Amino acid sequence: MNDMSMSSIGQGVTRWAWLLGAMSAVLNVSCGSPNPAEIRDTTGATFSWTCSVDDGCTVAPIDAPSPVQCGTSKVFYSWFQGNFVHICSAASLQHEGAWSTDASLCRFVACSSDDECPQWPDATYACSAGLCRNVAPEGELIEEGDVVELCMAGVPRPSDCRAQLNDPDVASQFDRAHQSCASLNGPCTVPADCRQP
Repeated sequence: MNDMSMSSIGQGVTRWAWLLGAMSAVLNVSCGSPNPAEIRDTTGATFSWTCSVDDGCTVAPIDAPSPVQCGTSKVFYSWFQGNFVHICSAASLQHEGAWSTDASLCRFVACSSDDECPQWPDATYACSAGLCRNVAPEGELIEEGDVVELCMAGVPRPSDCRAQLNDPDVASQFDRAHQSCASLNGPCTVPADCRQP
């Protein structure tokens, strides 16, 4: 799903959890080529990456923890693209195909060469500083969610989505990101002790 499909729903308890709907999946018709068969995130977790013209791209855990449990919601791994490629633990919503997540439940796709980065017909990603990054000029803007993921790059995802909402360490990462950015959409500076893009 592309970055146009993200919508901020306020900071509060959900800390601007991202909602990505079924329609955004339709807008992103298919993944580009060539695409890797396997990708990994910044924690070292690995995932299969499968793309087709009819179904777009799907991600599934290979050597990764189970998706973060979130009450009675169906949970799974999904992805979206922006400045970076994000692999997120997601919880399904009532609307068919819609899901929600939070930056603390997402990690960037890591790489050591360009051919490890997913590709789309309308977006090219290259390996930069060990992360799959959009090569387009608009990909240079760092957003608050990106700062959170950079600062939590090596931290395993929590096992429960409610627990992470009350975790003071997670809350401090969101506070730090907020202080590092002019707005939710940036521009931002990345704290020196966080992974640098």
